[in-house]
Amino acid sequence: MEFTGERFVPTLQGDIRLEHFHRYHWCLPYVAGKRVLDIACGEGYGSRILASRASSVQGVDISEEAVEHARHAYAGVEGLEFKQGDAAVIPLPDSCVDVVVSFETIEHHDRHEEMMSEIRRVLTDDGLLIISSPNKRIYSDLAGGDHNHFHVKELYFDEFDALLRAHFASVVHFGQRVTAGSLLQPLKGEPGSGLQVYTETSGGVEHTNPHGIEAMYYMAVASNRELPALPGASIFLSEVDNPFYEKQREVLELGAEIRRMSDYIAEVNAVLALRDKDIEYLRGNVNEAGAEINRLHTELSEAGQEIERIRSILVATEQSLNSTVDMRCRRILRRIRGLLTGKK
Repeated sequence: MEFTGERFVPTLQGDIRLEHFHRYHWCLPYVAGKRVLDIACGEGYGSRILASRASSVQGVDISEEAVEHARHAYAGVEGLEFKQGDAAVIPLPDSCVDVVVSFETIEHHDRHEEMMSEIRRVLTDDGLLIISSPNKRIYSDLAGGDHNHFHVKELYFDEFDALLRAHFASVVHFGQRVTAGSLLQPLKGEPGSGLQVYTETSGGVEHTNPHGIEAMYYMAVASNRELPALPGASIFLSEVDNPFYEKQREVLELGAEIRRMSDYIAEVNAVLALRDKDIEYLRGNVNEAGAEINRLHTELSEAGQEIERIRSILVATEQSLNSTVDMRCRRILRRIRGLLTGKK
């Protein structure tokens, strides 16, 4: 099933994968031997995880495409079935499930009261709801508004808490966020037990859970009966998908790319330096050529003036010659005329 941003698919890598897988595996102690509803099951991977411990799991999603994919992808899983249906109109009878799991569902619609009423209806009297919701302040407000256009109505913590307490007598909240840390553990086969948590604060390092890291997601456990014993801090680690290793690899690749670009820039700068020298040389040639052109312009101007002077002399000479010739011609004509007429 293709990832569109609306539903998580297990082939997706990175922080989002750790978040989703952590939630479903966290649920396993509370669904063991139980009848479970996974509302808004999406691709079905989470329902399959729950089915590994539950007596039965019904995955319900509003998308017929998602349901058909899940039926095909997880057809061989015992006790697992998928139905098309709405979270605010659940297609199950009253009091038919012991646990309802609903992860990243409530923000995709605005019929929150109807959804809670439907969950109460299908749960047994002592049933358990395990539900998550993005923290609007962190998820959207600090991210610049419309962080996910598939979300219709996100909730702040007070709104989420008030909604749950209006329908359930007992509610406990957890916060979830992928964050950087250091893992120190016994090697395989070495003795060791328990989980030690150290948190660095502005006041130093304390042996306590990190309450100052604001959650990206809230997860709540709710019931109308006494809640089961719940764990403290929970850590989900992956040996096949570690986003911090991936980021480290990206940093190394970026470092190598920066070095390649630096070498390229150095080569370009060397070429530019040679080009600048060529330009300076050509600029000198151009200046010399400009001076030569100016000299030639001066000579041409002087030659033009000399030509004009000579032309004036020629015109004057021509006029003088014409006048002299005319006088001589007139004398000759008078002599010829006198000879012809007998007059001197």
